[in-house]
Amino acid sequence: MRRERVPVIGVIVLIAAFSVAQQSTQQPMITNSGQAKFVSVPRLPECAGFAVEHGDPKGANSVTLINLASGCTVPMHWHSTAEELTFVSGTVQFQMQGGQSQNVSSGGYVYMPAHHGHQLTCANGCSFYRILNGPADIHYIDAAGNEISPESAMAAFGERPVSAVAQ
Repeated sequence: MRRERVPVIGVIVLIAAFSVAQQSTQQPMITNSGQAKFVSVPRLPECAGFAVEHGDPKGANSVTLINLASGCTVPMHWHSTAEELTFVSGTVQFQMQGGQSQNVSSGGYVYMPAHHGHQLTCANGCSFYRILNGPADIHYIDAAGNEISPESAMAAFGERPVSAVAQ
């Protein structure tokens, strides 16, 4: 009987330690967009700026504020995790792979499952929040759904990707 208690106590200790670790990373926070520090990100268009609001885009979860200049296009691509977008300002022409383009503006919301192709073009100075529940990545695709380089994807739109060495 005593042997059964040891594993149960060990599990309780592990759960308590995990809970304390989670609490220390889950502190309340308030930010205003004027405080955001925007940076360029390799493999994404030069006309896009990113500010991490919460979490770690290389880790498990993140919230990022994204600014796109007027006319900026992020060509057809997909992500390994689901993506949620909430639009703050501007108007974006948003297209899901195989679907019609739709305009999304301030207050709009878009959800894309993992591996679902989509592209967006900013009509007039766009800002939106992106929520990812996994590491951030981007895979550009052609019309047939085959993966292509960022340079090939952006060339058709007159865009250039930020190079990895520029960072």
